[in-house]
Amino acid sequence: MKLRSGDAEGDSRGKRIVPVGDGNGGRKRKLVQSNEQKNDLQRDEDGRAKRRIVQSSDQKNGKILRGIHGCVSPRCSAQTYQSRFSWFEQDIWTYISRFLDGKSLVKLGATNKWFYKIAMEDTVWRFACLRDLQVPQPFPVSSTWIKIYASAFDGSHSYLFRQKEKHIDWMRIGAFVLDSRTSLLTESLSGRLKVPREGTIERMLQSSGSCVINDIKSGIWIADLQLVRCPVCDLSTCDGTMQTLDARHIELFLSEGYKDGSWDYNLIGSHKLQKDASAACGAIFDLKHLKESSSSGILNLKSWTGEADDSQPKAVIAPHAVAVHTRLQENEGILVKYHTMKAGTDGDIVSIRISQQLL
Repeated sequence: MKLRSGDAEGDSRGKRIVPVGDGNGGRKRKLVQSNEQKNDLQRDEDGRAKRRIVQSSDQKNGKILRGIHGCVSPRCSAQTYQSRFSWFEQDIWTYISRFLDGKSLVKLGATNKWFYKIAMEDTVWRFACLRDLQVPQPFPVSSTWIKIYASAFDGSHSYLFRQKEKHIDWMRIGAFVLDSRTSLLTESLSGRLKVPREGTIERMLQSSGSCVINDIKSGIWIADLQLVRCPVCDLSTCDGTMQTLDARHIELFLSEGYKDGSWDYNLIGSHKLQKDASAACGAIFDLKHLKESSSSGILNLKSWTGEADDSQPKAVIAPHAVAVHTRLQENEGILVKYHTMKAGTDGDIVSIRISQQLL
């Protein structure tokens, strides 16, 4: 049956002819899709272009539009790290140096010029000196603290400069402070201390075994216990010994008058006990701090002199006092001598010695 062109055209309006329709339609659809994609792309490009324009205008107006991004941990480069921290930080090394002893500070200063500058700071050596001497506060000094530290911890003692042939042994007791310029010297540590107020030093010693001296140089004092040979004979075979409580101002060994020998010890008084003495004692108290618990606690001999059969020399240090005690075997008595050294003829007292010698 033949179809009319009109019917075919009519049917083609409502129906799709597969062979022809697929071919043409496919091509048409492809063309349409490509045109639509072009339109979509164009719209996308237009949209992005428009969005870019909006973003730039918002940024110009001070607005910032943020998108969604992945989380990235902050990192700093090695260059940034080094720029924020330096191993050569003066404040840090000054603080670290406060924990070093004298030998370690010298080694640190020998590293290079930068560390030498740190290690030579006077404040560093002042801190080290006060810390190692265990004294609470500094006093005005005329020497540098590194020299003071060296003179205090290089093993020097007064018998290295004078009477070397008489010296046998010594022991460092410690450091204490005399700040009132008046001190009580005593050979008796039993019972309550009696402070003589009148008379000469000889009369004070005879009446109470103690004496008061004035014009003492204020500051830090270092105390040693010295054991020396008998001063009344020159025989090398003599077994006689003498115990000496030797205290000095911290700057004594740095003074020219002491080094050149123009300053010397002078006997200010002596006391002879002509009966059996159970112990050889000697003490120096700052009179201003005599009633403080740290000073009066020295009179509690059981707390620091050991057992009754212990004959080894004992010593105790307090913030403002020092004392020594040695138990003795049976004897015929003891002679106690008091020496002082002045800084020149009319100068302050810079050293004190209390010595005990068996009769």
